[in-house]
Amino acid sequence: MVEAATAIRFRKLYDQHHRAVLAYFLRRLDSDAAYEATEDVFLVAWRRLDTVPDGERALAWLYSVARRVLANHRRSRARRRRLWNRLADETATVGPGPEAVVVRREEHEELLTALARLPDKDQELLRLAVWEELPHADIGDLLGCSVGAVDVRLHRAVRRLEKGLRQAGHRPGRRPAFLPGEES
Repeated sequence: MVEAATAIRFRKLYDQHHRAVLAYFLRRLDSDAAYEATEDVFLVAWRRLDTVPDGERALAWLYSVARRVLANHRRSRARRRRLWNRLADETATVGPGPEAVVVRREEHEELLTALARLPDKDQELLRLAVWEELPHADIGDLLGCSVGAVDVRLHRAVRRLEKGLRQAGHRPGRRPAFLPGEES
């Protein structure tokens, strides 16, 4: 009964406010990104349905989630832009020869293979810290743990990833530059 009531409440929330949330994003993003962001808002609403207020206050709550989703989208877009700019800068200068490009590509494949072998929790933690560049406090909020626990888990995840890289033939002492933590 509880699950049916939850589904009915969510459906009602979605039916009442989907258009307004989508319109919010369409005024700020391209069409594809707006639809994706709207999905993200309602995914948060589903996960936190017990905290969504009833009535018209629900729309204000959804807009507050939408603002955070939009901010995350813009940060992600800015990171991608910086990454592409760095890549363009590297390729614009007299870059490495074909051998270095092949080595980089092989190291990237080794990294992806080692990452895929990690437990799902480690993969998610590394993605949040490295790719999403989230502060440890935000990661703690997302994962439901303290900043100290995030630090410890991240340290252990990096060590497991490094071990996987060594097993794949990555030379010891050459810590990949993207990994968080101390430099080697």
